[in-house]
Amino acid sequence: MKKVVLVLVLIVIAGLLIWQYKQEETKTSALLQYVPADTAFYMGGTLDKSLAVFLADSPVFGFSPTETRLLDDIQSELSVSNTPAARFLSALFSDYSQKTDGSYQAFVDYFGLASEGDYATYLHGLVPVINMPIVDQAKLVTLFKNLSEEAGISFQEKTLGKQSVLSWVVDKKNLQLVLATTKSSAVFTLITYKDTETDTAERLAQTPVPVSFEEDLANIREQQQYTNDLVFMLDIEKLMNGLFVADNSRASNDFKRYFSDTPLAQKMMNDPDMQICQADTLKLISQVPRLLMGYNDIEVKDNQLMAKVSALLEVRHPLVLNVLQSMQGHIPDHVVDAEDKISSMAVALDMDQLTPGVTKLWTEFANAEFSCPDLQQAQVKSKQMSPMILGAVTGMAQGIKGLGLSLFDLHIDADAAKPLSIDFLLSLETSNPTGILSLLQLVPELANIRIPADGTEVPLNLPLPIDIPTFAAIKGSHVVVYSGEKSQQAISAIESEELTPNALGFSSSINYIKLVDLMENTDFSAIPGTNMESCMEVYSALDTLRRMEMQLSYRSMVNDKGVGIDSLITLNKPEATNDNFNITGQWQTAYLDETCQWVEDGAEQWNEDGTGSYKETSQKASCDLYQTQYQWQRKGRTLTLTDTSAPKYRDSCQDEWQQDGQKETLVCDMINIKEDSFQCLYYIDGSEPFIYQYTR
Repeated sequence: MKKVVLVLVLIVIAGLLIWQYKQEETKTSALLQYVPADTAFYMGGTLDKSLAVFLADSPVFGFSPTETRLLDDIQSELSVSNTPAARFLSALFSDYSQKTDGSYQAFVDYFGLASEGDYATYLHGLVPVINMPIVDQAKLVTLFKNLSEEAGISFQEKTLGKQSVLSWVVDKKNLQLVLATTKSSAVFTLITYKDTETDTAERLAQTPVPVSFEEDLANIREQQQYTNDLVFMLDIEKLMNGLFVADNSRASNDFKRYFSDTPLAQKMMNDPDMQICQADTLKLISQVPRLLMGYNDIEVKDNQLMAKVSALLEVRHPLVLNVLQSMQGHIPDHVVDAEDKISSMAVALDMDQLTPGVTKLWTEFANAEFSCPDLQQAQVKSKQMSPMILGAVTGMAQGIKGLGLSLFDLHIDADAAKPLSIDFLLSLETSNPTGILSLLQLVPELANIRIPADGTEVPLNLPLPIDIPTFAAIKGSHVVVYSGEKSQQAISAIESEELTPNALGFSSSINYIKLVDLMENTDFSAIPGTNMESCMEVYSALDTLRRMEMQLSYRSMVNDKGVGIDSLITLNKPEATNDNFNITGQWQTAYLDETCQWVEDGAEQWNEDGTGSYKETSQKASCDLYQTQYQWQRKGRTLTLTDTSAPKYRDSCQDEWQQDGQKETLVCDMINIKEDSFQCLYYIDGSEPFIYQYTR
């Protein structure tokens, strides 16, 4: 009896847990009640606090040297335009760069945003609405008021539907940008004098819409297996129906309301020829109605984030979908994983189906019934070209299903400016390996290559400028060429890999951690064509990549719903900013010359009291040839050096000192910061930038 009771208790507990789980799974955002069902654009979801904690130190706009210069360029362009919007953005960028370090947490704190909660950006008809969670209503409102005053932009504080809002007039027709806030959310949207009270109340999240997007969103999530974290939808068909006034949606009504008095709108709504073309265009668009994207899985575990992201362009035309599915080729397994390699790339296409598939699509378009003159003319031109010419090109490639290349490792010989060693695998996926190899006989340099069909690996004596052991073999349905231990391990599994159609188009992976290692151990001066300017760009890019400990892979494919992309992102938790890196003490310096080589030249001393000095020594280090004294200040990764006296110099130890005669201010952007070294990108007004390297 006790066992029966225990079983019943366990069943009840299990039932309650399942019910709770279902409740959590089916819980919908209250925000969705304000998103109309006929919206043509939606991007929203639920922010998770664990994700916010993970990304706290990650740069949103991290003010690397490249980003800093980009920001300066943007602000320069904004200052020239001198429009109210430009002045506001210029004030925002300036204030943001002064008060934050560019990290995600700093971004959130600056605007008073919340680290968790529901968010959405969507179209209410043709009007964009941004609704986001906040934790500090006063901070956000005060920020926009202060920035408006600084930019000289007038604004109003008024009440709309018992809600206090800020509004800015953005054009002569009284189009207004509105910020409405509650204790937990903020809404940005537009309103006009043509809007009804209902329109305004719905956009400001005061009144629910009659029919919401909730059911459609649930269907998208179920169909695509998206999580609640993020769903993106662009409904191309709904948007174009609205712009063409082809239905009775909010978008159509908005177009008539806002643009009916424009010449273009009058022509679109009254010109019979244009309406004919619109009808044909909408018919075509209905075959590719929506673009979708979202997370299929996202998980933060320890110090790593893993996210599976997929996108889909829906295809409703049965023939087009069948043709695309028939043309799918094979992406080999060795390309897919980013963890064990620097990078990989592949292309998948069934060459046997290319000509038949293109012919079917060509025939379908050529025979379609169009009333639009432009489309009819396109049909005439298409009939003048026959896709059968592809047969002559693809005939020799019959049997090919894909091509994959994985770069596992690479070491450059700095002295010889050539690869010292390379670990790579190149595979050709084909149902006819011996036939493909027979084509090599047509190339004189490859005519003597013989690759046995029994899987034996043979060395290749290729006419290459580098001496790297390279081997080739036929492994089942794969012709492989490889060099290196990791590649040899990879081909051990490829022989049993069947050519299942799994992709159409491109696939790739990249390991940013291994890429950084490769770049840091590469002597760029050994690469032909490099100079100081190009190397400075490389070192600046390296600084950005060092903060992206990420692995990324993706592939494109065709499923029963359309053309999609699947991707996998793995991201290590960003380390806390190294802006507080201690630079006091003495450093040995080297400058980058025109041939992209580091030339040692002197020493730099930074003192805790804000004074500093720099000296260059003679080649025999018997005396100083250049000396300067300055005051230094540091903010984050920006170091400012201001001469306290004009620098002095001499050509040799026997010469008298001479004054440069001019004091200067140098601005250093610190990049590639390590425990015992870093680099400075130096800028002087009116001069070209230059770069120095500092080591202890």
